[in-house]
Amino acid sequence: MNSYVYVMLGGAVGSALRYGLGAYIQRLSGPGFPWSTFVINILGSLVIGVLLRLSGEGSLSQEGRWLLAVGFCGGFTTFSTLSWETLTLVQGSQWISALAYALGSLGLGLLAVFGGYWVGGRMVA
Repeated sequence: MNSYVYVMLGGAVGSALRYGLGAYIQRLSGPGFPWSTFVINILGSLVIGVLLRLSGEGSLSQEGRWLLAVGFCGGFTTFSTLSWETLTLVQGSQWISALAYALGSLGLGLLAVFGGYWVGGRMVA
């Protein structure tokens, strides 16, 4: 199967899951802070860390990498939305929220990808 097909299929599932999970999280958290995007980006960072570690260790095929890391995680994570929501917070003069959101997403996303990479290593050990 063509790599584009794997990426497309994974992206479709990731996007649909992002939409459903995002709506659920936002209903729970209410308006104000964009918790849905924040949580999804952290979770997506954790998942891609696991997947890329498994791929690097030879436990995930190239096709699996296209499907899951490139397609699914690409469709699931929402960093372009994060940028827009940060701008919206700035435009609303919510400077502290904007800074906390942007830096928290990046910092926790990095910690999550490192954690996922470690978890992936434990899975193949």
